[in-house]
Amino acid sequence: MDGKAKRSLLREITKYVGRLSSNIAIPPHPSLDAGAERLMGLTRVYATDPALGVPEEDLGYFAFHFSASDVAVMGAEPKLITSTVLLPPDAGDEVALKIARGIDWEAFRYGVAVITGHTGRYDSVREPIVVTTVIGEAREPITPRLARVGDRLLLVGVPGAELLYGLAHFNPSLLEKIDPRSPAKWRRVRWMLTAVDAARDLALFARVNGMKDGAEGGLIRLLNDFADASDLGFVVNRDLIPFPPELIRLGRREGFDPMAASSSGVVLAAIPGNLPLGFLKDLMESHGFVVTVIGELRKERRELVEGGSTRDFPTPEEVPDPFPRLIRAS
Repeated sequence: MDGKAKRSLLREITKYVGRLSSNIAIPPHPSLDAGAERLMGLTRVYATDPALGVPEEDLGYFAFHFSASDVAVMGAEPKLITSTVLLPPDAGDEVALKIARGIDWEAFRYGVAVITGHTGRYDSVREPIVVTTVIGEAREPITPRLARVGDRLLLVGVPGAELLYGLAHFNPSLLEKIDPRSPAKWRRVRWMLTAVDAARDLALFARVNGMKDGAEGGLIRLLNDFADASDLGFVVNRDLIPFPPELIRLGRREGFDPMAASSSGVVLAAIPGNLPLGFLKDLMESHGFVVTVIGELRKERRELVEGGSTRDFPTPEEVPDPFPRLIRAS
C-alpha cells in the first residue's frame, strides 16, 4: 500500500533516536506524529510531513496544514515553518511560486513565519513534492499518554472526506456512479482536511486528555494509534460515526470499509467523562464542526459495537485504506 509506513516498520524505525538529551519531552513514537523538547519554560513541538498527489493548486495549502495539524493536536500553537520543494525537471517557475504562495497564505492566516526552505528540480522526481516542518509552542503538550479509563472519545470532522476529495479530483467517474453531483461537491472541501482549527478550539474550550488527527488508514488506524500511544483499550459504536452518505454507498459498491478511508482533518479527542459533553458539543458545532461522541476508553480490549453486536476492533493490516486502489481504478 502507498502512504505512511506500517506500524511494525515504524516500531523499528523509532528505535533509532540518535543521542537524546534531557530536554526531550516527547521522543519518537510509532503512533505519534510529532516530537517535543522543553526549552526555557515552554515546550517546542515539531512535526514534519510530505504533501504530494494532490491538485497542484492546493499543494501549498496541504503542505502547511498536514504538518500544522500534527502540531495542533499536541496542544501547541504553530509558530514557524520550513519547506523543501522537489520538482520534476519540466516544472516551470510558476509551479514553485504557486506552492510558495499557498504556504505563505496559510502561514499568514495562522500567524506562522516561514523561516527557511529549499527548492530544486531533479530528474528522479516525477511530480511536485513538498515536505514541511512546522514548529509550535505549548506550555504543556497534550498527548494520548494523559488519557484515562472512562474518558469519552469525541470525534470532530468528517471521516472519509479526504478520500472523497481525492476521487473528485482524480477519478470523478467513480463518484458520478453514486451521484452525478458528487464530484462538484467534494472537489471544494479542502477546508475539511485540516485539524488545526478543531484542535485549537478543543484545547481552548475543554480539558483534553489527548488528541490525534486522522490520515491514511482512516478511523481504523487513528483509533489503533491512539490506543497504542495511550496504552489503553476502547469501545466504539460504529452506528454513531457520521460517515457521508456518498462514502457509505461507495463502500458498498467498491467493497471497502468506510472506517478505513483516508480521513485527514478528523480529530479524535479523549475528554474526561465528568465534563458536560453536551455543552462542549454544542459549542464546537456553533463553530461549524461536525462533533460526535463515538465511544470511551477502557483498560485493555479494543471493541467495535455495530447493530447491537460487539466484535474485536480491526487493525490497519486487516482492513487496508482503499485510497490507492480507488484513485488508480479506471
